Amino acid sequence: MSQTCKAAVFVGAELPLEIQEFEIPDIEPGGILVKMQMAAVCGTDAHNWYNHAAPHPIIWGHENLGYVSALGAGVDKDILGTPLKEGDRILFHSSPCGHCYNCVTGLRCTNNIHYGNSSVDAPPFLRGGFGEYLYLDPHAAIMRVPDDMTNERAIVGVIGNHTVLGGLRKIGGPAPGDTVVVQGSGPIGMGALVQAKVLGAARVIVIGAPATRLALAKELGADDTIDIADYPTPESRIQRVADLTGRGPNLVVEASGAKTSVHEGLQMVRYGGKYLVVGLILPTTVEMDPSPIASKDLTVAGIVGGTIDNIIRSVTMMHEVIPYPVEKLITHQYPLADVNAALQSHVSLEAMVPVVNHSL
Repeated sequence: MSQTCKAAVFVGAELPLEIQEFEIPDIEPGGILVKMQMAAVCGTDAHNWYNHAAPHPIIWGHENLGYVSALGAGVDKDILGTPLKEGDRILFHSSPCGHCYNCVTGLRCTNNIHYGNSSVDAPPFLRGGFGEYLYLDPHAAIMRVPDDMTNERAIVGVIGNHTVLGGLRKIGGPAPGDTVVVQGSGPIGMGALVQAKVLGAARVIVIGAPATRLALAKELGADDTIDIADYPTPESRIQRVADLTGRGPNLVVEASGAKTSVHEGLQMVRYGGKYLVVGLILPTTVEMDPSPIASKDLTVAGIVGGTIDNIIRSVTMMHEVIPYPVEKLITHQYPLADVNAALQSHVSLEAMVPVVNHSL
């Protein structure tokens, strides 16, 4: 194995990611060296590319699939007890520290390392999937990918689906037979669509654009779609949902990040319904009428990121339960040298999910 490898580094807003050389670290007991196979470009990466407050330098890539290149002493199985060896394909996530306030009260850990969102200015540098290798610290959460599962299907389990699944479990919906509206036809919206259908929703309506994405939504189980090109105003979309659903949907999932989405969603949802916010995670100011939260007796919740529990469930569902061709969400694959083109394809909406494929 070479003693150095290449990685793409975010060096500042609106600047091309730089391909830099890094030393491959020695593996400490409990650690794992991953030879990267695929790293998806997330909407967070695309937003941060233009965010002057985004921390840097960082090796991005937090939705990852790779091969075990080297196992540290004491590592011989994944979190489900499946034997683990060099050459196995894995998905991974940082483990909770177990001692911060959030951990001991059952919340999201505030101390763990976020692979793909951690600084590269101190060793070990290889923290993100946009590098040829990635170093996992001791006690990372590892899930071995089943041999009969494609790379594309496996990685989709950690692209949107695990986060939305956590949100749906948190808000307690959909119930079997419910009608669900999904605001947004990007990766998060598609994850909400797929998860809502397999959890029992009788009808799912997807609002978004462009038409190619809405066509894919149909393949992934959407019963109806609303193209924002045909319904360009909040009022027209609210009315279209009313026309399609009568009393309104039981559940609305915000997966677009659009500034009008919350106002629209609260108007759409039926009395006693539920509203889940997933897409609006970056600071922004919106205009909205909050009165329906009280006047319609709504349940409102939000979710950020995925947990190990929901990653296990999401990937297992991809392997065992979900019948839809979710592999089609991976529309573009790029070699590491073309990482900036991969980012641009996400920004322009040319790609649904672009990935850096380290075998190209």
